[in-house]
Amino acid sequence: MNFFNVMLLAAEEESAGGGNSWVMYIVLIVLIVGMLVFSSINNRKRQKEVNEIFDSLAVGDEIMTKGGIMGKVVALSTYENGEKLMTIETGEGDSKSTLTFVTAALHINFTKNKMRQEQLAKEKAEREAAKNNKDAKTEDLQLEEVEEDAETVAKSEEEQK
Repeated sequence: MNFFNVMLLAAEEESAGGGNSWVMYIVLIVLIVGMLVFSSINNRKRQKEVNEIFDSLAVGDEIMTKGGIMGKVVALSTYENGEKLMTIETGEGDSKSTLTFVTAALHINFTKNKMRQEQLAKEKAEREAAKNNKDAKTEDLQLEEVEEDAETVAKSEEEQK
């Protein structure tokens, strides 16, 4: 039974004076539990991605903080309470300055994004090459089949003569 059939059954029972609203309560409980489970799964995925970003942070990475400050990571450290810290260098020439942030302030890691884009481009090129290779093999097989068919036709014509 699908959801709408269950809802119709519950409405019919209630309107008929059956007073059995337990079906409606079960449906509501199942819906609430389902929403909680799906939101929990999504939160875990999001937290895993955030942890991977923080763990991949390295000295020399070009980053942007959530506040919009852009710079280069010059040091990584850990605070007394276990909070991870990053020190970034901003500015040019004589006006360079260093700022220390908790890694939770990290918004974008440009260095890792460039590496990821290069990796995706390489994988795409490999897939295209494999596809082209497969297409060439398919064409070769088709040509062989046509040649075999032509030979078969020629033999059958010779036999008929």
